[in-house]
Amino acid sequence: MERRRRAVRAPHEVPQALHDEPKTGSQSRLLTPGFRAIVVAQVFSLLGIEILQFVLPLHLLNLTGSGTLYGGVVAAGFVPYIALSPMGGVIADRTRKRGVMAALDAVLAFIMLGYLACSGSQHLVGITVFVLMVAFAAQAIYHPCVQSALPLVVPTERIPQATAVANQVSMITGIGGPVIGGMVFGFFGLAPIVVVAAVSFAVSSALVLAFVRIPYEPPVRTEGVLHTAAGDIRDALHFLRMRPVLWQIIAAATLINLFGSSFINIGTPYIVTESLGLSNQLMGIAQGALAVGGLLGGAFVVFMPERFTVKATPRLVGLAAAGIGAVAAVLLVAGEPYVAFAGMLASYLWVMVCCMAASILMTSYLQMETPDELTGKVMGLAMMFGNLATPAGQMAYGAAFDLASPWFVAALAAVATALVAVPMSCSFRRGE
Repeated sequence: MERRRRAVRAPHEVPQALHDEPKTGSQSRLLTPGFRAIVVAQVFSLLGIEILQFVLPLHLLNLTGSGTLYGGVVAAGFVPYIALSPMGGVIADRTRKRGVMAALDAVLAFIMLGYLACSGSQHLVGITVFVLMVAFAAQAIYHPCVQSALPLVVPTERIPQATAVANQVSMITGIGGPVIGGMVFGFFGLAPIVVVAAVSFAVSSALVLAFVRIPYEPPVRTEGVLHTAAGDIRDALHFLRMRPVLWQIIAAATLINLFGSSFINIGTPYIVTESLGLSNQLMGIAQGALAVGGLLGGAFVVFMPERFTVKATPRLVGLAAAGIGAVAAVLLVAGEPYVAFAGMLASYLWVMVCCMAASILMTSYLQMETPDELTGKVMGLAMMFGNLATPAGQMAYGAAFDLASPWFVAALAAVATALVAVPMSCSFRRGE
């Protein structure tokens, strides 16, 4: 099925030649001017977000010493990210993505400076919750804008690689943000790192305004804002009903979050520190192995695109399940904690390579198969379902580790993850 492309350009739309090369022929390349501009701006924006989300709750924890308050503040910030993801997709498809991205970064820059001015307030808890909720809400809108922009600024056949690069940027800033934030905050206190975050947002906003060019054609709106948004989401759901394989991909990604990602998020600290009785420093090494695995998974898609198509996704999910099964085997047979830890590191590296590659392939397939005017909404719905699954899985695994041996929980996670691959494989064999 070919994607529906808009053939008519509005008078004020940016001409194709100004933002990209043609999508066919010898000039069909990944690093188009539009894509480069988005990636560089995303580096600064995501760096600011990671610093903000790491430092602000940590500052509150240092002031109050309450772990419950720390967890509650982080959880409260996550609520708008889930709730606003579909609306973020509507905004991405109905407005100028460039303007939305620049405005969100500018708002976050001013909010960070405002937070610094209010850092001595007696109402710091409420202010911190407010800032985190605004930051997560901004992400819920910003992320669909980036995802729906990629198919417009790179050749269609390069979308998987573009998605992989965007994921690599997210992984690197996800590692670098807390490291930079923790070091600057630890040595110099709150003010300098808040300024660093504000400057990151401001630089991103300026880069978007100066260099990012994304084609835009105003969609028709004949009703009020709420009716239009509801109608847009209905259109996206109707499109997905007409393309069952896309629903299956969204469902598979949601279930992988539920069974696989949640196991890693909850199981890693529990197994390393409680079951094996190892130090928090080794927990940091385990997190590093997960990050390296994610980077490698993205790199494979970027540099070997011919070997990684969406039809490889069921196999990758099955291989990830095998890696989780290897964790169960190591925990069952290894008597020495450090031997078990070494086996876990190797298994986690393998799992993250497979999971990241599968995630990129599923995301890029949704982007390629969805019409331009629906891309943001479809990606927003996919984000919402995936984000709903994560806390549910984390709570379930938290209870499971209290009731059963870690190796048994890992074995269940492996079986559940493997079962996700079965209907996917059948669907791809049948075709559409």
